[in-house]
Amino acid sequence: MKSVSSANQVARALSCALLGTFFAVALLGCSTRDDGWEEAVKTDTPDAYDSYLQKNPRSQRAAEARVRRDALVDQRDWLVARRTNSIDGYSAYLAAHADGVWSELATRRREALLKLQAPVDSPSTPPAAPAPLDDAASASVPTLPTEASAPASVPVRADYVIQLGAFSSNAAARQSWQRMQRSFVELQGFEPRIDSRPVKGSSLYRLRLVLASKEQGDLLCAALKRGGAECVPSSSP
Repeated sequence: MKSVSSANQVARALSCALLGTFFAVALLGCSTRDDGWEEAVKTDTPDAYDSYLQKNPRSQRAAEARVRRDALVDQRDWLVARRTNSIDGYSAYLAAHADGVWSELATRRREALLKLQAPVDSPSTPPAAPAPLDDAASASVPTLPTEASAPASVPVRADYVIQLGAFSSNAAARQSWQRMQRSFVELQGFEPRIDSRPVKGSSLYRLRLVLASKEQGDLLCAALKRGGAECVPSSSP
């Protein structure tokens, strides 16, 4: 009986040892995978996540690594398209990211650029000259004002004002506006207002746009913010 009991004890001891070895190896493997994941997150580039996926294709983090890698590639390609601000640039982004984060904005900007490049159809034949008026008819036609006497264009009523930034000088504000116009098709046709009136002792130059309605301002701000620009409502016209 004693020999049987001793054998059972030895068997249990061997089982415990084997289980301990198994768990130690498993923990070591997990630690290695976690180290690789932490390194990928720290680097946070598409190449880093690709390297992690090649080494750990069956990791529990694999799906998360793919999502982050694709998001970084999407953002990288969008920044390239925005810098070029061209039909080819936006088309290249849409070809690679048809359902990307910026696909809707890229489509709108490409369409706007296409409209700007569309040729204006010229009439095939010049319009016929108006028939001369007799003295009685010409007397009844009111005289149109000449360019010198025409009134100045009516400014947009300050229904809604948005601010695109505050700068230390007028020149810095102008330079920022020029950069934004190159990056955002939505700003084409607008004229900025640079306000240098002191506010609470501040002498900053505030870059603003005067718009016709709050709806127009909300849409414009939404497009600018999606592209990484600053845009906030202004409390004063």
